[in-house]
Amino acid sequence: MRVTKWGECGILCSLHLAQRHGGAPVGAAEIAAAQGLDLQYTQQVLQRLRKGGVIDSSRGPHGGYSLVKAPAEVTLKEILYAAEGDTFEIICDYAPIHPDASSPSHCADKTTCGLHAVWQDLRSAIDSLLEARTLADVMKLHVTPEPLVKLGRAPSPS
Repeated sequence: MRVTKWGECGILCSLHLAQRHGGAPVGAAEIAAAQGLDLQYTQQVLQRLRKGGVIDSSRGPHGGYSLVKAPAEVTLKEILYAAEGDTFEIICDYAPIHPDASSPSHCADKTTCGLHAVWQDLRSAIDSLLEARTLADVMKLHVTPEPLVKLGRAPSPS
């Protein structure tokens, strides 16, 4: 399994929206700044999340993005599917069966390959874990650092 930057950013954007759930919609610029992400990239991720049904958007001067459901109802699997399209790609599901066994795109017959069954089990286990974890769960684990000034450790002027 490899979570791409799309997936990680999708979770970070969703987490930011979860922390502001129930309030006014949040703009892409605020989300990007808070998460340390590029604005254009954030906008692309937000569009994927919107198309995937994880978030909603509203236009206008007070527009922005918000979660479609409560944080406790949004699973990490939903977010990864919206942002990446899948959670675990089994290569033989996508690689064509090639007659030349030395070819890097060669894939054994899925019906007789024991490895294919292992990959399916692994994807199932990963999907189960991601389905069991919600944004609310991640919010409990997520620690937002206190601003340095508030802690009395303001950076010294240089």
